[in-house]
Amino acid sequence: MSAEPQAQLPDVAGAVERGLAFLAESQLPSGQFSTYVGTDLRSNGTFESSPFTTALVVHSISGSSAPGTRQMIDRGLDYLSAEMQPGGAWRYWASDHGGHEVIPADLDDIACASQVLRRYGRSIPANRRLVLANRDRRGRFYTWIAPRYAPPPLSPAFWRVARRQTGARDFFKDNEISGRDVSCVVNANVLFYVGDGRAARPVVKYLIEVMRRRAEGSCDSWYGSAFPFYYSVARCIAAGITGLAGLSGEITERIGVAQREQGCIGEGSLETALAAGALHYLGQRSPTLIRACDFLLGAQAEDGSWPAEPLYHGGPPGELRWGSAELTTGFCLEALLPLVDEQRVA
Repeated sequence: MSAEPQAQLPDVAGAVERGLAFLAESQLPSGQFSTYVGTDLRSNGTFESSPFTTALVVHSISGSSAPGTRQMIDRGLDYLSAEMQPGGAWRYWASDHGGHEVIPADLDDIACASQVLRRYGRSIPANRRLVLANRDRRGRFYTWIAPRYAPPPLSPAFWRVARRQTGARDFFKDNEISGRDVSCVVNANVLFYVGDGRAARPVVKYLIEVMRRRAEGSCDSWYGSAFPFYYSVARCIAAGITGLAGLSGEITERIGVAQREQGCIGEGSLETALAAGALHYLGQRSPTLIRACDFLLGAQAEDGSWPAEPLYHGGPPGELRWGSAELTTGFCLEALLPLVDEQRVA
């Protein structure tokens, strides 16, 4: 990145400091970062207890060395550890949620929570065999862990967790969900956790097919946008997953095409932050990235937050949206944090 575009940005360090202060103030006593659900998060969102947002926010702010950040992270990790189920599994609804015993464990929560706990050296049961047993005939990861009998998985690790998902059948029926759901973003998130190797190859093939079909915005039952896909795949590329590097140019190009004149990418701050995060992971210090970060700086509220915008959706017939100001703020900070050090060097 050249000195000229850096100089055009306002005080990135100050914006990051305010964003971190907002997260520190809003973190719940349990260590959880809040999640909200509603048809419109700004008008009718209601609190919903879940470990998922906490796992994502902890990952997003892990690049910060600011005073107080590690304390926030440690509190978040304590919360994730407390929510862990036997066998190294997590459910989307937390233990204090009324639906906790009904909703089955899922690989998105398992992968995202396990990844941040492992990053910080926290102890978790060996759950790799559980994760790898939850795949379809093509080698793609199923979203949900629930009993399957055609054919039945042979892994004892799988069945030790699956047999505890006693409410799965009713949950799938009531919410019009397939127990054999395969999600492109979930697959990328799981791949980021399990890493490269033989098990990664069919998932890599699947993600490449999604890009080739230009289906990254419609290949998923949960994430109704292309930008979570770009972000999650870019993380895998940065982690060295063999075979995905060839997508870097296409992702960069499609993000650039989606940028509007004022720097916004997609529908608002959240999608802009996801796109900027993807560009960081791909090593693209480009004018597109600078304009995106400039937009994020202008969108920050006085309290240091960015607005609650939906990251994923669901519920029959898919009208519910989930997100929070804490979640958006985490991704915005992840997009801005790399610029802090670069401005200091410049």
